[in-house]
Amino acid sequence: MNDLFKKQLIDVISNNRAYISDIKPSQWAEQNVYMGKPFPGPYRYALTPYWREVIDRFAPDDPMRRMAIMKGAQIGYSAGVLIPALLWMIKNDPSNAYFLVGSPDLVEKATEKLDIGIDNAGLRNYIKPQTQRKRNNKTGDTNFKKEFTGGYIHIGSANNHKDIRDVSLKYGLFDDFESVKSKSKESGDTRKLLDQRFAAYESTCKITYGSTPELKKGSNIEPAYLLGDQRKYLIPCPCCGTHIEIKWSVQIDDKERGGIYWETDNLGKAIKSSVGYVCQICAGFFTDRNKSEWLLERGYGGDAFWNPTAIPSEDDFYSYHISSLYAPIGMYNWYRYVNDYIQANPVWQPRIEHLHKTLVNVCWGETYEEIATDNKASQIQSNTRNYNIGVVPESLSIKDGNGRIVILTLSADLNGKVDDARLDYEICAWSETGSSYSITQGSIGTFVPRENTIKYKQDREPWSYQLGVERSVWRELNKIIDTVFTTDSGRKMKIAITGVDTSFTFNGHAYEGVDTLNGIVVKLKGKDVNIYSKIGKDMKTFQIGKERPNLFLVEVNYLKDLLSERMNLMWDEGNDSQQPSGFMNYPIPSEGKYLYKNYFEHFEAEHRITKTDTDGNYVGMRWEKKTSVSQNHFYDVHVYAMALKDIIVYLTQRHAKITGQFDWAMFVDMILPK
Repeated sequence: MNDLFKKQLIDVISNNRAYISDIKPSQWAEQNVYMGKPFPGPYRYALTPYWREVIDRFAPDDPMRRMAIMKGAQIGYSAGVLIPALLWMIKNDPSNAYFLVGSPDLVEKATEKLDIGIDNAGLRNYIKPQTQRKRNNKTGDTNFKKEFTGGYIHIGSANNHKDIRDVSLKYGLFDDFESVKSKSKESGDTRKLLDQRFAAYESTCKITYGSTPELKKGSNIEPAYLLGDQRKYLIPCPCCGTHIEIKWSVQIDDKERGGIYWETDNLGKAIKSSVGYVCQICAGFFTDRNKSEWLLERGYGGDAFWNPTAIPSEDDFYSYHISSLYAPIGMYNWYRYVNDYIQANPVWQPRIEHLHKTLVNVCWGETYEEIATDNKASQIQSNTRNYNIGVVPESLSIKDGNGRIVILTLSADLNGKVDDARLDYEICAWSETGSSYSITQGSIGTFVPRENTIKYKQDREPWSYQLGVERSVWRELNKIIDTVFTTDSGRKMKIAITGVDTSFTFNGHAYEGVDTLNGIVVKLKGKDVNIYSKIGKDMKTFQIGKERPNLFLVEVNYLKDLLSERMNLMWDEGNDSQQPSGFMNYPIPSEGKYLYKNYFEHFEAEHRITKTDTDGNYVGMRWEKKTSVSQNHFYDVHVYAMALKDIIVYLTQRHAKITGQFDWAMFVDMILPK
């Protein structure tokens, strides 16, 4: 055997040996895993000590067979557990593994994270095909599979049930488990389907479910967490030394509570220096500025530890819950989350549910229980103010703390038929803070639906959506668009943007008519009106339509959620100097306008309903009419007005070729004279 052949043989053996090591995964990770931003360099569990016990559960001598982690967001789970566990397995316990995420859209990102980890840990030469067939240049390294001697890692979506059949696995890491459908008619319970893939390795398998929770109804991660021993991470109180769980709020007695504490200034904003934690045992106060002392430097092997709080369903089922309040210095701090809480829970105002849901999920790491939503028109009808229809109340807006009036919008909803039309409209004035002042509302046309609760008027004169006819709604609408309005401070204003709902095109007449209107005019269509969807934080209120020029697809369900919150805002004009942002103001009723029956009642014509599929999976929510005869036209019109406020910001940014962030506040600074 010549020296060259010997060297080649040694290289082959070295690169393909299956190392069964007794080194703890956390120790191996600290020696081999390297991080990028925001914490570049070798990975250290001193940064996130709460993950050391969790990743060490992957060691062959650890009794864990199943594990669930219910957590807040941005707390280092991927960097401290998911990726290093897979890397450790490749090098120290090569086996068949599935690395699955919930949404198929996240597969590419998961592969990218794993690839970066493989390269940074120097394991790329381990990735090679297990078998080599003739005429097949198999690499063993694809976007969906990483092969190595002794096993492979398959990357995919747990929602693809066909992808998780007929495989035998030892390791299963299921991330974003909340996004996985819990059941299907074809495969039954998803978690049980996944568990069955590990039957051949029942005494040695390692299955982990991890996710930030979302809705309680239909949650996947919370039931999995409740099957385990429900561990909480306890740290020694810097004041009394007693081990406590860091929680947002802990009721101590009838009067006192512990948890996150803050004070506010005269404007209701959190005073940064006041933010800290009140111990639920001794009532001592400490801040997260010394987090490195009571959490990061001590941590594992020191004073902080994971404490089981329940008897698990199986002895080898471990579960962990941790909030983002434990996140290390350099990630979001307590002051950030206090501001999020204040924004979601304004003083003396109803809670802003979509913001509060986000806080509960991503910060507290807890499921959110949806509340039933049923609008009450009496709330906004009581927002009638001392200004007349047709007058833009700029002085009143300034007095209310809303600043000057920035723009006027005109939104319209189409009803009826081609030659029996009714166009309902509203003109809104939008203030600097985003609060609105309705200027006027009305209808062009006399169409009355043939519904059994409404008498059909035989003596009316029908209007038409056709162009060039005497009673065309478009000619009349143009007159309204061209109206010059006067503010109560003497300033002249015209409609800045008009939006018309073209969901029903009436044989194309709606599109043709809109194209004849004056000024900046956009076509609007409700997007996914009949689809149940999950509403998320900071969702865009519209998308660009491709069917027609200047067409915008409006996220009506999301906007109706926001409108419901605006309707519930409260303001004591006599005692509160500042109106809450988004408050809806109305003029003194006259001329048959702004009455309950012909206007405000429309705002309570719909309610929000949730839906689950036949397997019990949470599908989503949508707004729909309470009855088939409920009149919701002016409710829809105001939804379009809210969309127009955002659309004109978008159009301004595009026209001015402004890159990066450009929001309402920046738009106001650009539009209003200094």
